[in-house]
Amino acid sequence: MRMTISKSGDPAIMTVGELISQLCRWPDNAAVSFRCPIQQQELSFHRIESRSKGVIDIELDPAPERAPVVPA
Repeated sequence: MRMTISKSGDPAIMTVGELISQLCRWPDNAAVSFRCPIQQQELSFHRIESRSKGVIDIELDPAPERAPVVPA
């Protein structure tokens, strides 16, 4: 299922409530991957940090390159 929500008008910002409503549809053990579809790049979670009261940054880094898997 693909859905994009931005009630704030800024596509780079969503509230914690909007994020929770998106994630609550899946089970607690569902895997989450981060990627940038424009650059076809996978991202890895770095940390969550509070910039100020009511503003949270979720930091992502480029995922490390993975060696290709060769079947045995």
